[in-house]
Amino acid sequence: MHPRTTPVAAWAAALAGFVILSALASFNDTFPGDVWLAQHLQEIDLAPFTEALDYTEDVADLPWLVLVWLGTAVFVLRAIGWQQAIILVSGLSGRLLNSGLKELIGRPRPSLSLVEAENQPGSLSFPSGHAESAVLLWGMLFYFATVHLGDARMRLPAQALCLWFIVATGVERVYAGDHWPSDVLGGFYIGVLLLACLIAAERLVRPGRQ
Repeated sequence: MHPRTTPVAAWAAALAGFVILSALASFNDTFPGDVWLAQHLQEIDLAPFTEALDYTEDVADLPWLVLVWLGTAVFVLRAIGWQQAIILVSGLSGRLLNSGLKELIGRPRPSLSLVEAENQPGSLSFPSGHAESAVLLWGMLFYFATVHLGDARMRLPAQALCLWFIVATGVERVYAGDHWPSDVLGGFYIGVLLLACLIAAERLVRPGRQ
């Protein structure tokens, strides 16, 4: 296989895996371990833990998510370039794709007889839109930090912050009772697939690319 076709083949294989996972989610309201993990996570009652998740939820919810996304795009525009800023903003289209996938798959939200939830969204559950958006936004910023920040004193904290928002967003969705862990897994999965496309686009427009 030609070296240049290997990433494409890997992406296509990963996409096939997501299709299989989505098909399973369309016929099963939960996956093995969903209920157990969600219930045990909701049993955690530590103030710093819940406060950190509450902050993460605020940043991940609309309209704050769009404001954070556009704000970071302005920073990327000034620090790196307009092409990278456009690529970052294009990740917002993932929300539209997520809505379509939810309607197609049709998995309901977690049953209130099994988890605690204050205000569950009225939309469907798989894949998690918050998890997908977290991967697209913070994953792309992680990539920018890796490529464009040469000073480890700046790069490593930036990368750690990006990873925190991705992981914490997924945990918060389950802790709030809005999603099963497998919904979050699906959101991360499709988010990584789309992130790979954004990174490929950035590599094409980056000056001096290999």
